[in-house]
Amino acid sequence: MNPQITAHHQNGASGTLNRQFFGGAKSVAKQKNRINLKGVILLAAFTFPGILTAQSQSWEKLITPGLTYRMEIDLGLPRVIHAYRYTPGSGKVYSRPELAGQSIYGPNDVTKGRQPITTTIRETGALAGINADFFPWSGDPIGLMIRSGEMLSLPYPNRASFAWGANYTYAGPVTTTLTYSSGVAAKPIPNLNQDLGDNQIGLFTSSALMAKSSVIGNYALIATDQTLKFNGKVTGRVELVTPDLTVADIKPGQMILAGTGNKKGDIAALKPGDTITITSKSTQLSEKAVHAVGGGPLLVSKGNVVMNAKRENFSDSFSLTMHPRTAIGATKEGDLWLVVIDGRQPMSRGSSLDELARVMQRLGCQEAINLDGGGSSTLALGSIPLNRPSDSGVERAICNSVLLFGEMPVPDPNAIYVIKGVPNIEEGQSATYAVINQLGERVPLNDVIWAAQGSAWIDQSGVLRALTAGPAVISAWIKGSVISVQIDVKARGTTPPPKSNG
Repeated sequence: MNPQITAHHQNGASGTLNRQFFGGAKSVAKQKNRINLKGVILLAAFTFPGILTAQSQSWEKLITPGLTYRMEIDLGLPRVIHAYRYTPGSGKVYSRPELAGQSIYGPNDVTKGRQPITTTIRETGALAGINADFFPWSGDPIGLMIRSGEMLSLPYPNRASFAWGANYTYAGPVTTTLTYSSGVAAKPIPNLNQDLGDNQIGLFTSSALMAKSSVIGNYALIATDQTLKFNGKVTGRVELVTPDLTVADIKPGQMILAGTGNKKGDIAALKPGDTITITSKSTQLSEKAVHAVGGGPLLVSKGNVVMNAKRENFSDSFSLTMHPRTAIGATKEGDLWLVVIDGRQPMSRGSSLDELARVMQRLGCQEAINLDGGGSSTLALGSIPLNRPSDSGVERAICNSVLLFGEMPVPDPNAIYVIKGVPNIEEGQSATYAVINQLGERVPLNDVIWAAQGSAWIDQSGVLRALTAGPAVISAWIKGSVISVQIDVKARGTTPPPKSNG
């Protein structure tokens, strides 16, 4: 649905948001035959500067059977938590990790193939998702990634990964060895789908789209119709060995084994027509594992907080400082929690890793790990980030995510929704917004999931709090329909006091 921010004049002509507002619920009912675009904003019949709310509040709202959204706020800390609870086997919701652009390396642009999670959600048809692993600016995941049984990235040494499948979850370190042989003793492959430096050897699969190295190397093109698993063998045939390359495209049914520096000779020893076998062995993971993402450190194991950030090569500054955080965990019943804590903002300071671990434990997780955080921390529903990313509310381009798929509620084609609230607000002030349907009735709060980006944030009761001067976009998700409006946050002391109705 197109969330354009427009309104309509009483004569039916289209105009911008600032050109016409409808006043009050009764006006909505009277004008219902003339309002044909979802996303208009109504002049508020109510505004509540300095709204008094409880220090701590929480909401849980159903998105679709098997998937709920939870928001918690604690104004005392302050801290804002966003979370999805996904129940495998309940309803028709399922999950998988996904790469930006569905490949590791995409266009050689400024993001190196990375993209905002809402773009990945749109391209894959997912319902929702969160950001996943850490990444270098070359764009490949730092840690383990397994997508539908295919291994896309090796685990980072000593760091925790999170794996899941039917009636199975695992959180902890994973050790994977990757080797190749062609009529001689097996030789190690330390890198998988990873931009190679000097004196390195690595394997690139078709899911990478290309093989890359920062220095020239020898590249061996391998033909195979098999997929690289986390435990298994791939047999292929060497098609071509090419020297002095730094990049080469990979098509479906192909892999490339590349070597640089003192490893170029290993690749040069391969000849076209040679049979080559690539073997992968992963410890700790059951054959029930279908998907996995990397991150770290481990936060919760067997229901207990067990974090040891130093053991997983994380600094005290990283673990003790308040940052935006993302985490994934599983309950005893097998439900998955996908959690984001906003940070580096006036309404939410973020959390330490210990605090994050205790949040996951409180949510009932028996096991959980930390994922990438900071400006990457994003929890999105369709095209809407429900949290407020710390990069001034703007999504960061990330390398991979954990997505949730299923049947999105089908919007009622006859329903018309509008957002009711003030067209502008002063920084530091608050106001309440509501969604009104074509009958002039307020849509129940349980049916509305609120989000705001830009210069304000909003809770799940519809209370908007202005952070700083500038534009803010308010969005509402109503059973699969999305409407959005833009308001202006004025600098403190620049808005005239409201006129008395007396």
